[in-house]
Amino acid sequence: MTVQESRISSVKRAAWIIASAAFIAACLRVAFWATPKIVTDLSNVVALSLAFAGLVLLTHYLGLLSLGQGAFVGVGAYAALHAVNDFGAPVLWMPLAGLVAGTLVGAVVAIPSLRLPKAYLALLTLSLGVAYPIILRQIDGNLPVTLDGEFVAPSWTGIAENDEHIWEFFIVAAYAAVTLFLVQGLLRGPIGRAFIASRDQPEAARAFGIPVYRLRLYGVALSGGMAGLAGGLLMIPTNFNDYTHFPEELSIKMFALAMAFGGSRLISAVPGAIVLIFLPVWLIDRNWVVEYGWVGLVKSEGFIYAALLLATAYLTKGKGFMHLFERRQPKSEVQPEPEVQPSNRQVTSVVRGLVDLDEQLVHLEGLVGDRPDIRSRQETKD
Repeated sequence: MTVQESRISSVKRAAWIIASAAFIAACLRVAFWATPKIVTDLSNVVALSLAFAGLVLLTHYLGLLSLGQGAFVGVGAYAALHAVNDFGAPVLWMPLAGLVAGTLVGAVVAIPSLRLPKAYLALLTLSLGVAYPIILRQIDGNLPVTLDGEFVAPSWTGIAENDEHIWEFFIVAAYAAVTLFLVQGLLRGPIGRAFIASRDQPEAARAFGIPVYRLRLYGVALSGGMAGLAGGLLMIPTNFNDYTHFPEELSIKMFALAMAFGGSRLISAVPGAIVLIFLPVWLIDRNWVVEYGWVGLVKSEGFIYAALLLATAYLTKGKGFMHLFERRQPKSEVQPEPEVQPSNRQVTSVVRGLVDLDEQLVHLEGLVGDRPDIRSRQETKD
């Protein structure tokens, strides 16, 4: 690394530290000075950011489509709530039950669908998203199921007993921050590169010994687990579960927002969660949802989603708005990519043998070309 590159990296590191400190300060200010309704909505945004991050993992790293992410969120919410109500699990650890349930359901869905073309995963998850509210209604009934537990802040936090929404926000933020940090670190390593290789060149990846099917299975299970954890975290500020929380259009909205904002980093999932939670609130505050006719159509939530997708297609060429803010290397600084060396010893030996054989053939062709034509000389003498 050159001196200039080290300076640039140090400046970027300092910028990230300053931005993180500013973000933490803003969160603390909002948590302690905002109204309980806004803090609860922010808790839902932070929780759903994990579900959107799972969609980023599927679309960007694996090239797969999931149209049932809302169903995985519902599975996590159901598992977390009943882990407390039926099995007496501590309320602070109940999101982990949603993580386990979402991972298992994701694996069950992925096992048959990944053996077929990629479109079957989208169709199967779409079917799951449509069927889940019906299944939940049959299991829990028409009435909401409340959580048999409370989130009381410890005395050392200084949070009053009637300000439990602040403590709930901190719990959700801690779970989400740790999860995003761990998963992003995982994707920066060999596993993330293997995901991208299985997305771009699956046949070549198989030739080099990368288990493409197993990687995709792990990716879908991880995405389902993140959505399930998001569902478990939603139970912290909500404290009750109902089948109306997870309609079939929820999965479609999540997929549309994930495509609209795009991006290759998990943090790019946050704007989608913000729009999903605060757009209906914004429309209701302005009484736009009660207008009819062409004006009501333009001001409707569905029209705004459609306009957002069209803007994504025209302005970002389908890559998503967050892709515009990602770091790009200038063309003048682009260095030639190093030659990729096969990691398998057998493949390396075969490649070297082919290279040696090619050199010998070239040398032999040169000798044949330099050989004098004896037959033509004899004919001229005769």
